[in-house]
Amino acid sequence: MLRLSLLLVTQLGILASSAHSDESTHELIGDEPTAGKETRIRLDAVDAATDRPVPVRVRVTDAEGKHVDGSGRGLYGDGRFFADGSFTVEVTPGTVQFEISHGPNYLPLDFSIEIKPQRALHLQARLHRWFSPAKRGWYAGDNHVHAQHDRNASVRTDLRYAALQARAGGLNFVTEAGSNVSYDEIDQLDTPEFLLRYAPELRPGPYVGHLNTPGIGSPIPPQVYQALISRPLPAQAIFEAVRRRGGIVTHTHPMTPVFQLHWMGAAEAYADAVLGKCADLFDVDSRHTEQLWFALLNLGNRIGVSSYTDSALGRTNTLSPGDRRLYCRAERFDYAAIVEAMRQGRTMATNGGPLFVFLSVDGNQPGDVVSLKKDSVQAHLEVHSLNALREVELYRNGKRVAAFKVQGQKGALELSREIALPRDRPSWLVARAQDQAGKWCLTSPIYFQPRQAGKELPVTEPASAILLEINNTIRFVQLRPQFFAHLLVTLRPGDPPVQIEWLRNGETLRAFRPSDGDHIDRGRLPVTGIEGEYSEGWVWYPSGETPLHFQADLPVERSGWYSVRVTTRRGTTVVSDQMYYDRTNPASHALSIANLRGPSTRLALWGYGEEVLIAALKPPYDQGEWWYPKNTYWRLKTQFDDQVKTLGWPTEQPVERFRAVE
Repeated sequence: MLRLSLLLVTQLGILASSAHSDESTHELIGDEPTAGKETRIRLDAVDAATDRPVPVRVRVTDAEGKHVDGSGRGLYGDGRFFADGSFTVEVTPGTVQFEISHGPNYLPLDFSIEIKPQRALHLQARLHRWFSPAKRGWYAGDNHVHAQHDRNASVRTDLRYAALQARAGGLNFVTEAGSNVSYDEIDQLDTPEFLLRYAPELRPGPYVGHLNTPGIGSPIPPQVYQALISRPLPAQAIFEAVRRRGGIVTHTHPMTPVFQLHWMGAAEAYADAVLGKCADLFDVDSRHTEQLWFALLNLGNRIGVSSYTDSALGRTNTLSPGDRRLYCRAERFDYAAIVEAMRQGRTMATNGGPLFVFLSVDGNQPGDVVSLKKDSVQAHLEVHSLNALREVELYRNGKRVAAFKVQGQKGALELSREIALPRDRPSWLVARAQDQAGKWCLTSPIYFQPRQAGKELPVTEPASAILLEINNTIRFVQLRPQFFAHLLVTLRPGDPPVQIEWLRNGETLRAFRPSDGDHIDRGRLPVTGIEGEYSEGWVWYPSGETPLHFQADLPVERSGWYSVRVTTRRGTTVVSDQMYYDRTNPASHALSIANLRGPSTRLALWGYGEEVLIAALKPPYDQGEWWYPKNTYWRLKTQFDDQVKTLGWPTEQPVERFRAVE
């Protein structure tokens, strides 16, 4: 088709950018009358350097302010749709706005055009790539995508549309986590630059968390899986089973919702960290999940950073693949190498923005374990940012030890700083950057291991986790009038518990000793079993003879300040924070406390939420579910060495429900 001159384009009221090599541009390449009454626009998107078509994320807004669908599949809530290099839209004459992007590696393109009635325009968008992590061996992916999470979908989606969305977002791979779609064509959706694989999201039960399993080569047989989850700390058994099948395990949405422990959040991660048996990756999606990840690392664990979307692509209100993402530094571009990079912790995570941070120390990169021979190291950072920066930081063992003066700068930066490291215990270092648009990038750690007499120093310092929640949910999705307390207590091997006390107003209500054994009612595992109602019960793990972990369900009927006290064999006392249960509260509600303590580490989480009125809970119990989404409140306080950080919402606690134990 004849390419129009710039003069004609200007007369048509269309702004066409000049084709500079360092910017994304658009131009009009055709304008014809239509045979009917419709007014339509076709747009082709290409790579500015190669002229190859590229898949794009698009939002088109017509002259009436309405979003227009060019996919034939339906629009998402913000008006976006996705196209594989080309799309056509019918629009209302007047000013039409286009927003087109191809992931954070390419400059986005936003422009407006004027179109007259009964015209057919043909546009070309030329998208410029400003940076390529893949050229450095860093491949972008999302391990938590559901092509169609629900049986019914508002957006007509399938694996093919899921793959298109991922490619349009600049992803190199997606691990699809389970959907109501056919997997027959999954092997046909790879391209030379994109891989799609299936690995299930596992949901072992309450007070455990959800687990993604990238790279798993064969499914865990149902009978085997049932045995794995029918024990305390089931995630640890799942870790072993998945790794035997070639996969790795990620704790996903680890604090969702942040004010409760019992279902989606990574509640078992606290115990796993104390026992040194963690997942391979930890999904960070916010400052508060970052703080929890720091605490897990500080207990001597090596667990890489990741991020995710949990996209449910059949829903109109959902993230798109890669809106949060991880990058893996792999030896080659294939899925096995990418999974191995995850296993080694050679990763970084972002919330999808055009911002990249590469950390090294004497040639060592994230995931490496360095034998420490001196008191300090030189940390080197290479930062690439499309937008103006707000901050670049280094964290050692959770404490911020360097903040670079980069505010307002962008492009490529080289930064370095000498960082002191302890010689008497293991340590780690991560880099974090954030731009002024709120986009962030976080690296996995480089680990430093002191040595004495030629041997690595073991992690032997005491550590403990106490989780306590009082609520009126059964094990899965439904509410009941009865309230139970759920206790999970874990101590590091070497100083086991000899007594665990359930306290009200500082007085002992119940005392549990390992020698007294377990109480399992009607064969139902206390706390973490996945089916049925709760009843009084408790269990020691792995046994009363070698107690490392304890979990119990206890009915709660009286108002008061509840907490847990642990006495160890060496005479150490560990006490949880306190929560106030108000018997007169007419609403279904949940109160949560988590205390994690370890070397130079303190973490305390408080959470509260309400649901429907208790009086509405009558058979068949179809009122409300288990989210407790009303009147929510949470606080997270961490202390790493002498640095204290407090996060939460809302800023003020309306009613006193929690007390810290100093």
